[in-house]
Amino acid sequence: MQFMLLTLLVGVGVLLASLLSYGIATALIVDLLVRLIRSGYTGLVFWKNLAVMMVVALATAVAHLIQIALWAVALLMVGEISTFEKAIYCSAENYTALGYGDIILSERWRLLGPLEAINGLLLFGLSTALMFTVMSHLIMSRLGHLGSAGVWHKPVSASGGSGSK
Repeated sequence: MQFMLLTLLVGVGVLLASLLSYGIATALIVDLLVRLIRSGYTGLVFWKNLAVMMVVALATAVAHLIQIALWAVALLMVGEISTFEKAIYCSAENYTALGYGDIILSERWRLLGPLEAINGLLLFGLSTALMFTVMSHLIMSRLGHLGSAGVWHKPVSASGGSGSK
């Protein structure tokens, strides 16, 4: 019982640190996206929209790798795993809920595995929501340039003309 409480305290502490870290990363990604959208970078140009989606995907992947490393450090600090390489591997296996089972945590610390899996699944869901939101914005931005017949037209300029002479 004593070990379980310690394991829960460690696990909840790492979970909270992970959520804070991921929240900061997400806020930075959103800030970057807002700047890109306001500057007019997104919209009709396919390659620019592709670049935006790639930036979001890469940034969220880095955020997930940071979370995996955070859990790996916790496994090292409690003395459960001896090398950082093995800790990263074990952590990635738990975070992604892969479940190979080739590295098994001791009875004292085994509850960290499911806590990390909950953390990973939750944050993968948030990443999916973020990417879906960005993609929805890009699609709506392009659809905003469709006429009622579904034909592309040039955006109306501020002076009221179509922009072409």
